[in-house]
Amino acid sequence: MGLPEVIRVDKTKCQHCLACIRVCPVKLCNVVEPDGISVNSELCIGCGECIRACVEKGHFARYGVDDFPEFQQDLAAGVPLGVLVAPAAAVNYHPWFPRLLTALRSLGVRYVFDVSFGAEITTYLYKKALDAGVKTPIIAQPCPAVVSYIETYHTDLVPYLAPTHSPSLDAAIWLKNQPQFRDLKLAFLGPCLAKRREFHDPNTGGVIAYNVTFKSLTSYLEQQGIQLDQLEPSGFDTPEAERAVGYSQPGGLTDTFKRFGMEVRKADFPRVEGPREIYGKYLPELKEDIRCGRVPVLVDILNCTHGCNGGPAVSHRFSQYQIDLIMDERKAAQIEKYQTMMEGDPRDVFRDFYRSLETSESTYLRLYSDKGFNRYLRSPSPEEEENLWQLMHKPTPEEQGINCACCGYGNCRDMMLAIYNGLNPVESCKYYLLKENERNLHQVQDLASEIEEQRDEIAAWNEVLEQKVVARTIALRNLLNNAGQGFLSFGPDLILREEYSNECVRIFGGQIAGVKFADLIYPKDQEQRDFVESLFMEIFSQRDQHLREVYLPLLPTDVLINSKYINVEYKLIEDAGLEGAEVCMAILSDVTENRLLESQVEQERNLLKMVVKVIVNRIDFIQNIKDFHRFCTSGLLSILAEPTTIEEKLAAIFRQVHTFKGNFSQLNMSNVVEQLHQLETEMTNFKNERGLNVDQQELMQLFSELEPETWLQEDLAYLEQVLGPKLFTQDDELVISKIKLMEIEKRIETLLPPSECKLLIPELRRLRYKPLAELLSSFPDYVNRLAERFEKPVYPVEVTAEPIQIDPDAYKGFIKALVHVFRNAVDHGLENVDERIEQGKEEYGQISITISSNERYIIVAISDDGRGIDATAVRTKALAQGLLPEEQLLAASDEEIIQLIFVEGFSTKDAVTDVSGRGVGLAALKHELTKLGGYPRVETVLGQSTIFNLYLPLENEEVWTLPVSDLLAPLLETAQDFLAKQIGLEAEPADQTAIIRQNSLELNRKTALLPIRGAIECYFVLSVDDEVLRLMVRNYLMDDLQPGEEEEYMQDILGESANTILGNSVKYFPGLEELLIIDCPVALASEEALMRYKEAQIWNCQLQTSAGRFSLGLVVPRGTAGGRLVD
Repeated sequence: MGLPEVIRVDKTKCQHCLACIRVCPVKLCNVVEPDGISVNSELCIGCGECIRACVEKGHFARYGVDDFPEFQQDLAAGVPLGVLVAPAAAVNYHPWFPRLLTALRSLGVRYVFDVSFGAEITTYLYKKALDAGVKTPIIAQPCPAVVSYIETYHTDLVPYLAPTHSPSLDAAIWLKNQPQFRDLKLAFLGPCLAKRREFHDPNTGGVIAYNVTFKSLTSYLEQQGIQLDQLEPSGFDTPEAERAVGYSQPGGLTDTFKRFGMEVRKADFPRVEGPREIYGKYLPELKEDIRCGRVPVLVDILNCTHGCNGGPAVSHRFSQYQIDLIMDERKAAQIEKYQTMMEGDPRDVFRDFYRSLETSESTYLRLYSDKGFNRYLRSPSPEEEENLWQLMHKPTPEEQGINCACCGYGNCRDMMLAIYNGLNPVESCKYYLLKENERNLHQVQDLASEIEEQRDEIAAWNEVLEQKVVARTIALRNLLNNAGQGFLSFGPDLILREEYSNECVRIFGGQIAGVKFADLIYPKDQEQRDFVESLFMEIFSQRDQHLREVYLPLLPTDVLINSKYINVEYKLIEDAGLEGAEVCMAILSDVTENRLLESQVEQERNLLKMVVKVIVNRIDFIQNIKDFHRFCTSGLLSILAEPTTIEEKLAAIFRQVHTFKGNFSQLNMSNVVEQLHQLETEMTNFKNERGLNVDQQELMQLFSELEPETWLQEDLAYLEQVLGPKLFTQDDELVISKIKLMEIEKRIETLLPPSECKLLIPELRRLRYKPLAELLSSFPDYVNRLAERFEKPVYPVEVTAEPIQIDPDAYKGFIKALVHVFRNAVDHGLENVDERIEQGKEEYGQISITISSNERYIIVAISDDGRGIDATAVRTKALAQGLLPEEQLLAASDEEIIQLIFVEGFSTKDAVTDVSGRGVGLAALKHELTKLGGYPRVETVLGQSTIFNLYLPLENEEVWTLPVSDLLAPLLETAQDFLAKQIGLEAEPADQTAIIRQNSLELNRKTALLPIRGAIECYFVLSVDDEVLRLMVRNYLMDDLQPGEEEEYMQDILGESANTILGNSVKYFPGLEELLIIDCPVALASEEALMRYKEAQIWNCQLQTSAGRFSLGLVVPRGTAGGRLVD
């Protein structure tokens, strides 16, 4: 298993400046490659020096890696998390450090702990180790970069590493042994990149799951708009440290040690920090001191020059003076805080706690591994070394000792070893480049003299090249023959050349040389052949490149040849046989399989749209099925049995069939629509061929042969395939399971474009979602029964709710858990009658439910006008139960104290009833809220009221909008065309007709309304003057009518005309053609009428003709579902 990655490189930003190698204390982890300098994680110690150097250069190619993405993912999933906060956070987030703890909790972190308290444990364990006589010197190991360096590069110092864990891990081990924290997943928040390696080291047991850096957290808080200065301060969930809060400072360990009363000499407790000092000087010297037998006692060692407060992942910009000032003030404050608790001796600060460590079964023993095997640096043999020096142009000892350090290694020998091990190319040596330039200059001079000689060889080369051209021509022909495409060419005469690929023979079914190209692709279509030849005449005769680019796209690119779909691409190339002439090369690709696949996918999409239309309009669907079945079994016979003429019978059947065709078309039931259309054609042909000399028996024979009762089978079979075999109940209701709806939703997302998904998916979801208020409807009755039992009169529960739809299955646990709020409101909240009268309140109590929402949350507010919650009583009870440390409880605000009622097992009541008092109910409610990503907040006024505000994340389903002009513009154009072609009336052009938003719609004497449902829900209104309608009637019937007879047909003709105009316009509506249902028209007749809808949206426009007005309008009533029209 490799070591975890702590530093990454964006090679697109790397400039090969070698600054990273220059500052790296180990060098070997950097590998210089052509596209950038990468990092070998097996050799990198994670000190972060290369990141500093890269940033100082302004390149920003290197950056640190932490576990924040995984931490954020588990946080969003509701995993119970605790965060260990490094002492350096007091500097990084100064002066808002206490508010940082609040911010972490607001993100969903359960508990926040102080790593400084772990430092107190670590220091105590160091003292124990010294008292036990462990081998000295003890090398302190709070810094994982130092540990990694020793384990990899100075393995002989591994036995001297401290036998206990770092403060963060010691704190984590202690926490894992506390029952209330045992199940937490722990994260460390700090300034260090190398901590990731420590936490993922098998020797640390995985006690801490994530290393989260200050940089990552600060960036996330900024993205979320969380400002620390706007939050309330809070404290840790475990004891705080005393002077160990200064552990992140150089010497912090030594200062903490002094509290134990030990004599601390500077030589015995040396303070070492900074990469140059540690890795270049101190550790090599320490090894020599160990050999000599004179060693210090404890080495206080930190990688970063100014300690952890200046670590590679900090996000502050404080100067060193400011850092020291902040830390001194914090340390002084903690010492003073504990002095009030001590009895004179500083050693007694954590005496009882240290005694508990002695009896603990937990082990704080730290083991280490020898990782020296990762150093696979090879040494060259004397012969290889000599060759390398020659390669670098440094054959002499003087040249080998230039040591300009431009390569980053500091000396020429290390650069030579890096080249030998493939870590750096020789081109990174400045001296090498200088010598190479000198040599290249000499080579250029030599080449210039050679050119004279090479001129004589060119003639011979030409002959060789000609032979190669012939060979390559043969190779190219073989390549084209095996490319799976047809290649052919022709000149201005369009006659195919002799050279073409074998694929052309397969496509055209034989040899094609000498055939005209136009005859080849259109053998049976003279008009298309003439068109192609005329285009090529223009193309070959033109020398203007821009005109050629106009003509080329007009050539046919998709043709059908021998039942194959062929795609054709054209390229004009130079004619190799005639200088200055051109030929056209055609590249033919057989795309038959692709076309068939596209056809299948399109068919699947259309069938899926049918399923959605049937689901959304299930009532219409069932009614249409019933009506069609009735028509096929009895309706047709009834029409034929009526005492009417054959012409009237045919007209009645035709109207029924046409209506069924329109209804099924709106449901996308393509198979039955096609059959009905064919029936209309058959009936028309039947009438034209037989005239009126048809008897009833012949009509019966026609319909018997067509078997219309079977036409629904194919569409219904597909619906059963998608929605399940039990599609209908015995009551002819459409049965669709929730699982099927979710499967259909996934298929929509897969097959349909985003614009259609955006319209269809909300329609499907509305079928399985329910109003939140409906799910709470049982609680008012429950409150009444409970109040009656406790003899507490209450008014009926008031429910005020926004129309918020939710998935009832997802919120089932939350709804059930709400019962505890109502129980507490009746049992604890409301006073009895005597108490209420004594306090000047009404005898009847009031409990209300309010459901509202904002941009992020659904808010369920449950309030009562009872006694409120006594924060003092809660605080007292919490102290008695030892729920939190006394100092934390006393420092908390009343609002924070009130939130303790959600803690598991906590109750302010001494007596337990069958309704409340066990401290379980509200904890269960908070648990359900947390699972949903929500949280509770309680507001209370003692003696007056209590409000439980329960916040649930709001599902974000976008409400789409559509400009009304996108609907009315096609309607106007269709109406203008209808008036001109059907009636012979010229109207004012549609693009000059104003679309007017009105409060009311003025109607003419005859008006038709068509309800539109589906993606848009509104009414289409067509209202015309009498004279216009008379002309419409006469042109529609095409019969000679007597004056006054038009009145009898006006309403029917107006409704049919409205249906025709709207039906012909729907295909031009943007993306809505298959998402709308058009109901039957309703005709109105009145001398004077105004159409009004309360708070409706009304748009109107008019076409003016010579016979009168022709008005169109759209009305959207308030509260309709679907999309929204806008001006």
